[in-house]
Amino acid sequence: MKKVAFVSAFVALAVSVLVGLGLPSKSQVGESKPATSSVSDQITQSGKIRVGYVNVSVGFNVDPKTQEKTGIFVDVLEEMAKNMGLKVEYVEEVGWGTMIAGLQTKRYDMIASPVWPNSNRAKQATFSTPVYYSAIGIWVRQNEDRFSPEGSWANINQPEIKIGVFDGSTGEKIAQTQFPHAKVVSYPESAGEGQIFLDVASSKVDIFFEEPAKGLRYVKNNPGQVKNIATEHPVKVFSNVFLLPAGDFRLKEMIDTALAEVENSGFVERAIRKHEPAPNAYYRVAPPYRAR
Repeated sequence: MKKVAFVSAFVALAVSVLVGLGLPSKSQVGESKPATSSVSDQITQSGKIRVGYVNVSVGFNVDPKTQEKTGIFVDVLEEMAKNMGLKVEYVEEVGWGTMIAGLQTKRYDMIASPVWPNSNRAKQATFSTPVYYSAIGIWVRQNEDRFSPEGSWANINQPEIKIGVFDGSTGEKIAQTQFPHAKVVSYPESAGEGQIFLDVASSKVDIFFEEPAKGLRYVKNNPGQVKNIATEHPVKVFSNVFLLPAGDFRLKEMIDTALAEVENSGFVERAIRKHEPAPNAYYRVAPPYRAR
């Protein structure tokens, strides 16, 4: 009996040592924690892409009465989703300052409206390949003649020059980094581009950085008020991309492949021509090949 008791005690001691070393016990064998599924897995399983969006002219427009979505990015994403056998679910309208937070909290899978990449956003999100490019213009009142492109528009960088920007916008970043001596006049997003264009025309501010498509739309409705002095020398060029969750490169691969498919088929070009306010208002993505 003593021998049996000794063996039992020895076995119990050995088991406790093994558990202490982190080795699995018998009850733990075969058990595993369920893996956290990625956004791409969730999209594949549900058959739909849940998107947030910013109401931004030409790229992604939302009718205030009907909530109908139109624009280049709407057409392109719907075609991409169709090719992937998916549906698009428009979950939430957001602002520039809140769109990344919604990705981080998984309120939606991606941002479906055009986003301009920058280094600060790159720390918090992932970008698709470009759909097209925007050359940022310098919009001034019609009779303005103080500015020239010499020295990268250095004569804008003066304390008496007022630059109108939206809070947290790329235009604000351009003003702060390229023209730090100029005075920045901030507007809330709710003011809309039309308000800043109007303030340029009435000399409340001197300059507004904006892409030609939006400026041309304002000029069409308000001729003779403002002009773009940077048609040949844009202050900056940005790619227009889909915004994706940080680090989800499987989703990026899926979106980039679907986007390349509609680029190479000519669908993106047709969508741009359908919606741009004037021919060649946007720069196109150059094909990565050359026909002999």
